[in-house]
Amino acid sequence: MTKPGRPEIRIAVKNFGPVAEGEIDLRPLTVFVGPSNTGKTWFAVLIYALHRVLNGFPEFPPVLNYLIRLFQDSPNMLETIQNVFDKIDSDPKRLRISDLDEADRETVQSFLTDPKYLGEDLSGQLARCFGLESIIELIREPQARRRAHVSLAIKGDLASPWDFHMDVSRSNIHTGGRIEELDLDRIEKKIERILSGKTFFDIIGNISEAAKLPDAHYLPANRMGLMHSHRAVAVSLIQQAPRGGPAPLPFPGVMADFMQRLVQYEDPDHTPDARPPRSSTEIAKIAEGLERDTLGGQIQVVRPFAGGYPEFVYRPSGWKTSLPLARASSMVSELAPVVLTVRGGVRAGDTLFIDEPEAHLHPAAQAAMAAVLARLVRAGVRVVATTHSDWLLKEIGNLMREGELEDRLGRSGGAARDSVSLRPRDVGIWLFRAGGDGRGSKTREIRFDRVEGIEPSDYEDVAEGLYNRSAELQNRLEEAGNADDGQA
Repeated sequence: MTKPGRPEIRIAVKNFGPVAEGEIDLRPLTVFVGPSNTGKTWFAVLIYALHRVLNGFPEFPPVLNYLIRLFQDSPNMLETIQNVFDKIDSDPKRLRISDLDEADRETVQSFLTDPKYLGEDLSGQLARCFGLESIIELIREPQARRRAHVSLAIKGDLASPWDFHMDVSRSNIHTGGRIEELDLDRIEKKIERILSGKTFFDIIGNISEAAKLPDAHYLPANRMGLMHSHRAVAVSLIQQAPRGGPAPLPFPGVMADFMQRLVQYEDPDHTPDARPPRSSTEIAKIAEGLERDTLGGQIQVVRPFAGGYPEFVYRPSGWKTSLPLARASSMVSELAPVVLTVRGGVRAGDTLFIDEPEAHLHPAAQAAMAAVLARLVRAGVRVVATTHSDWLLKEIGNLMREGELEDRLGRSGGAARDSVSLRPRDVGIWLFRAGGDGRGSKTREIRFDRVEGIEPSDYEDVAEGLYNRSAELQNRLEEAGNADDGQA
């Protein structure tokens, strides 16, 4: 059942890179697990691209965003727009697609069905995010004349469902979808204010001004190397850029976005000479806690000259001097971008993507990262993570048990105000399993078990295999020892 205020979001793919077939529900905390090369990062980048195209995952389809472009392309669009908003004028809370004439209904829905609108935006964003020369490269085994399929379905408590799908073949891109209804009866008062404009363009302007669009932040798996080289890469790109504009980036768009945030980073409260910062937001305090409890120091910003690209340094607690990140431990370099992103840009309503948050961390720190992710979720940030860490999953399981306990006892039944518990309904763990003979991976949800917690079956197999090998070697050592004693 849809939780009030939070739409259900289902994303499915077929023949999409390493993934033969997969479907997930996007939860406040979504975690992808499984062997390497099974498509975990592919699926995460797809979600990131969808987020960028749609400005999040809106409960209401972004029809108005595309009506402007339709108006530019169609001489009949002005009449359609007038028909739509005449109905809103007669009842500002009510807009039903079924009330429109068939031609107008098809026009409104064409942003889903015409490839040159949402389909073109998504295919371009996917090519950019993955660093592809052609969208065809998304197809699993394109020589087999297969199609890559992507679908998105959103259902909320304030609107009827809407969905979109796109199929990519070697010859074309096909898109489709439907908006069942748009019923504004239950929309909040701020939507009524948005719809108070007298003309179509007033309404568009009001929406643009009132909307606080959610942002997406992607932390790639190789963030440590990018942290060490971001200034050199930025300078090199500018030097090589033609006068007409910047040079094409030599890496995928998710990395380019990460690099752009680094070179544009502004953080005056965390320079080496600044006083200890006082966090004004719950999310900023999460970054401070990560620095204090795991890093044992602060990540700070240095600008060597006015307008220069920032350099990030690490000052251990109690030190009067700072270290360049290249001289700090790998743990510090891996966690520095997490601290900077959480402290400098993430807001409630945003989505944070993080590949392998456990990289270069001691098992205790890996478990501590689970609490960091939980705090972000409780602060209103959606988190999508990929991981190979059993320690991280075990602690997520513990936090889900704690959430169940709080539900049973009530918040006054011993649950601390600063609890980092997770409600099981807010967590989705998805296993990517490779098919035999190179047939591609498939996804399935790992259901939370109060006794077992979250334990992927292949982790159990590895643990059992290691135990059996240990027992076998121990038996052989004992047999060898007995043989030596007999010979003596």
